[in-house]
Amino acid sequence: MNKRINKILSILILAVITAGSLFAQGKPYEGPDDPAGDVEAIREGYMTGNRILLYFQNTTELAKWTPSYRGSQWSRWPNTPDGGRMLDGIGLLIGARVYIENDTIPVDDISIIQSRSDLDTLWFLQTSYREELDFDPTGTIAWSIYPVYGYMNELSEYPALSNLPQSWPVAGWPSTNTSLKWPGEWNGRFGRGVIYADQETYFVANDAQDQEYLGPEDRIKYYPRRQYDNNGGIIKDVFIGDRRPQVTIQKGLPWGGTGIRVSQRGFQWNNPQARDAIFWEYSIANISEYTLPEVSQTLILTRMAG
Repeated sequence: MNKRINKILSILILAVITAGSLFAQGKPYEGPDDPAGDVEAIREGYMTGNRILLYFQNTTELAKWTPSYRGSQWSRWPNTPDGGRMLDGIGLLIGARVYIENDTIPVDDISIIQSRSDLDTLWFLQTSYREELDFDPTGTIAWSIYPVYGYMNELSEYPALSNLPQSWPVAGWPSTNTSLKWPGEWNGRFGRGVIYADQETYFVANDAQDQEYLGPEDRIKYYPRRQYDNNGGIIKDVFIGDRRPQVTIQKGLPWGGTGIRVSQRGFQWNNPQARDAIFWEYSIANISEYTLPEVSQTLILTRMAG
């Protein structure tokens, strides 16, 4: 590892935390019943709580590759006029493999999967990044992770930031199912209304808009939020727009992707021990009707800038 990469990784501390029923031993998801992510919910902001300046989007993507934006850099350390640009971008990658019988029926029992050789297999790699994404047939809608409404003030141009109360959701934060909680208070990592960090951000995204294996030309399909009876009949289905009819893309299409939900927080402290670090926490839950027997998640850090 060269000196430049060592320097960058000492500045950005990235923590990945996996939660929910991603695997058979996980606990069932009991959080908010979020709507499908929406391109209109995308917001952008800056982490400025200590000596690091970092642009981010509530899509899970951090930084950009162009030199500047609106007169400001995407990333800089230290955050002074003579600070240096740190990186080109960081993307979250979530890979999963699902197994299908009879073209659409998921098989999620690992012992059955290991005992059979006749199952069809679908591979997913979920992300939100500036390149290498799949698009719908029109080429205008990326089949990627999109942010969810409910976790910021819809009239704000920023994601929810602890130091910007006008960016918080007005009616309260999503709680269990469709209920809300704590209007006018910060939904902090450390508790109701608790703001320990000098700056904290919080947002949620999901992969509902990914229709890669749900097109009319696809024989093998995976519907993560569809339930079947013992005879293969549909007893429950969820579609994009069911939870939020105002969704602006792909309304009425099946809930797609793998059924994953990403809750992401960023933290900065300005005390001497942490003023050169950003902490990012990713809580990844499976909100589908099925266990995901094989899942892996990582962060990709692109080319370092001088």
